[in-house]
Amino acid sequence: MTTLPGLGLELPASWGVATLAEVTSKIGSGATPRGGSSVYVASGPALIRSQNIHDHEFKPEGLAFLSQEAAAALRGVTVETGDVLINITGDSILRTAVVPESVLPARVNQHVAIVRSNGSIDPGFLQKWLSLPLMKEYMLGHSSGGTRKAITKGHLQSFPIPLPPLAEQHAIAATLGALDDKIESNRRAVVSISGLLDAQSEKFGAGLPTVPLGVIASSVKDTVNPSKLGDEVVDHFSLPAFDSGAQPERVAAATIMSNKLRVPQRAVLLSRLNPRFNRTWWASAGAEASALASTEFLVLASEDDLELAGVWLAVRDPFFREELPKRVTGTSGSHQRVRPDDVLTIEVPDFRSAAPEVKQSTLALLMRAESLRMESDRLTALRDALLPELLSGRSRVPVEGIAA
Repeated sequence: MTTLPGLGLELPASWGVATLAEVTSKIGSGATPRGGSSVYVASGPALIRSQNIHDHEFKPEGLAFLSQEAAAALRGVTVETGDVLINITGDSILRTAVVPESVLPARVNQHVAIVRSNGSIDPGFLQKWLSLPLMKEYMLGHSSGGTRKAITKGHLQSFPIPLPPLAEQHAIAATLGALDDKIESNRRAVVSISGLLDAQSEKFGAGLPTVPLGVIASSVKDTVNPSKLGDEVVDHFSLPAFDSGAQPERVAAATIMSNKLRVPQRAVLLSRLNPRFNRTWWASAGAEASALASTEFLVLASEDDLELAGVWLAVRDPFFREELPKRVTGTSGSHQRVRPDDVLTIEVPDFRSAAPEVKQSTLALLMRAESLRMESDRLTALRDALLPELLSGRSRVPVEGIAA
């Protein structure tokens, strides 16, 4: 057996060990363009920031773009195909992703480091190793910066790396990468479904009479103290869960510290907090666990799933989405809310009178999106379970048929 220095991890005898410096041709952080956001343009070379880097996933939302002049000034931090990007400061420290080809040409800012293979390590394998919880814990033990965590170039260069034969690295990366690809495919499909649903809301709502939202939907006000649910496990629909992928967290009820709203078998959740962000969630209480929602949501119910699909279309209506932020109370930009009763008075298209096939197709799309999210949740759990097994060599993958 081979032992990995620093972590005490036992590896197969056929595996080598190295430091990150020994398997890379470049390790370096980016820079802030001169002029800051004033040099951002509508299109041009991308500027990748820490918000775009998530473990196993590159999120293009919020990408900034540079003028050709600003990009030329940052040519020293040009991103290349196969580069592994890692966040080196702040709350998102140590999140890693392989840069997608579609984002190039690109530069990185000072909160992101480029880690470039010299050919002796597969970039996908390297990204998986850097995302391993055991390795993250080790790296965090080397962070500096007082109240703001930071990893330096020197730290990165010294970190230990297991080094299976290159063919086996490819096989491990391909196995785990296939799961990532399916998760990403599902995410894109959900985004497309969301666009289709909004198009249906605008198209079919245009000619309908309008009524206050409270006429077609009821507000569920069944408040629950989670601490009184004993050992029960629940699906927790929270704002952070929505923002991180619209999948509820399955947690022990006793770990939830404040009162929540009970979610019926099906509901539409509508955020009252900072409504300019338009958080709308199709929520289900599954057979395996009851569901609770943050009181920052309005829990909307209807007489059946078909009519609830009409409620979804109603609250995605352009007028409703424009009107909701106008009803906020409070002066703080980050804590503005709409009172539940005020939400229910906003006029929406009366989708009760829409053709049945409109609501049927809407319900089918909503259920499909929910199914894709649940599948991605299962695939994520599988990937996370395989990660330590494959990267330690406790489980091996066949290398035959894996492209070099």
